[in-house]
Amino acid sequence: MTTTTPIRPLTDRQREIYRWIVNYIAGHGFSPTIRELCLAFGFASTEGAMCHLRPLRSKGYVVWNERQSRTLRPLQEVDA
Repeated sequence: MTTTTPIRPLTDRQREIYRWIVNYIAGHGFSPTIRELCLAFGFASTEGAMCHLRPLRSKGYVVWNERQSRTLRPLQEVDA
């Protein structure tokens, strides 16, 4: 029998950031940089953005390659 880990729900803020990422990719054809995320949400530093992205990754909603720019990729659908 195969078991799967259920996806943990997002907070309202995480959902807002996730949707922004999805919309950015849909509009531009490539993922945003961390700095663009900072500008969009008013984070003072890239660490502020990372504090929001890490939980998205640990919950299984996004992945990225930390050694390359513009590799942020959504993995899940989010309900309205």
